[in-house]
Amino acid sequence: MDLIQEKFASVFSAYDVTTQARPDGGILLTLRAADGTQTQRSISYAQLHSAEQLSWAISAIRRDLAGQASELPVISNLQSPRWRSLSHQAEESLQRSCRQ
Repeated sequence: MDLIQEKFASVFSAYDVTTQARPDGGILLTLRAADGTQTQRSISYAQLHSAEQLSWAISAIRRDLAGQASELPVISNLQSPRWRSLSHQAEESLQRSCRQ
């Protein structure tokens, strides 16, 4: 198992994860659930080599999987780390202004 596949396997541990190289440098990610259902996503070279883009791609896949399972995930799990940080800063600022 290569590093990229290991990364996706750790993120999507409830699934059997396989990756297949694409000619453009990206991958075809396949997630197979215990019930046999399969989800495939194409991940571009740019997404694989940018932490922020990879985070967004993982969040989108999580959202899609949750939608398929009719679950509503906690919104903070779908947000990028940067967005969570900005949201937290805004909330703290609002709390400080309310105390004054």
